Amino acid sequence: MKNNQTYVWSFLGRLSHWLLVISFFASYITSFYEELLTLHVSFGIFVFGMFLKKIVWGLIGPKYARWSDFDFTLKNLKFYFTEKIENRYREIPAGHNPASSWFAFLVTWIGIFCCLSGFILYGIQEGNGLTSFLNKNYYSLMYIYDDIHIILVYILLAMIFFHISGVLVEQFYHKTNMVMAMVSGYKKAKGTDIKPRFCMVFFGSLYTFFVFILFFYVYFIPDNILIKSKFEKIDYKAMHKDFQFECSDCHNLIPPHLLPKDSWTELMSRQDNHYDEDLNLSKSLAKSIETFLVENSAEKSTREASFKLHEEIKDSKKFTITKTQYWINTHKNIPKEVFKSDKVESKSNCIACHKDFEVGILSDTNITYINNK
Repeated sequence: MKNNQTYVWSFLGRLSHWLLVISFFASYITSFYEELLTLHVSFGIFVFGMFLKKIVWGLIGPKYARWSDFDFTLKNLKFYFTEKIENRYREIPAGHNPASSWFAFLVTWIGIFCCLSGFILYGIQEGNGLTSFLNKNYYSLMYIYDDIHIILVYILLAMIFFHISGVLVEQFYHKTNMVMAMVSGYKKAKGTDIKPRFCMVFFGSLYTFFVFILFFYVYFIPDNILIKSKFEKIDYKAMHKDFQFECSDCHNLIPPHLLPKDSWTELMSRQDNHYDEDLNLSKSLAKSIETFLVENSAEKSTREASFKLHEEIKDSKKFTITKTQYWINTHKNIPKEVFKSDKVESKSNCIACHKDFEVGILSDTNITYINNK
């Protein structure tokens, strides 16, 4: 202890704190861009790793960081807020006060459940990662897990807002210099300085380095086990060469799993006016292609796009995908000029941005950004 200050937070503890803050907000920001899904998941794994470290650090870390040093007494929590209001210059504890004790505990576990819900959603909705096995039987629950994940994120954001507000009150009203505590490690309070043991620092540093390596591995190594998709490329030529040839002659080959069976039936019934063209197919060939489309329609797929398109147009027999609300919502942030550029030319040229579109892959990770400048 020096100059009425106590060394409370170790360098490793402070580093983990700021890494958690940065990775959480990076994960939050990247969630708004579908083409950054892999980066979003990578940051999510990093956040999960830092939350796990908080739990373990609370068991084996230095004094003040241990759960056993936290004050979870409700009576003391009430007294903390009462004293905070009545005594502007009260003496603060070196470690966690009752409010910060509850905050640290709740934000850690809510954060863990938030990450877990995201991993489950990633498997159910995208068919990716370690939980991709859930896609087959639980894909219809994607909306529920999406809501759970989003709610937990905004609970965390609200908690962070109140936490920052509390720190600023301490800094400018109570004059406790709280902002610098998580920078320098020293807190304006009476107590015993921490002295982290070598093994604690060594294994804590090794774990933090491992989380960094895991982050770069997930993001830069394609098809790794943590993000690999269960959906494989489909060789439509091998499955039905007439479908592949006839339906890719004038436009992108549309994967059958994107439309419900009734939409395919309706589309094939309009051979003489197929987007202002006459297909001029023999009855047997047209029937063969229609049968293939129906047998591999959206009802038979657990892909996200298939499920959402089927939910929207299953009773309408619509078959123009670019006019669906689902398509409009997922492309609303793309400037109109992009679709008119020489590289894209039209909204129906899906392969311009979805590089594996004609082999049935529409995952967010396969989106290629088109610069229209």
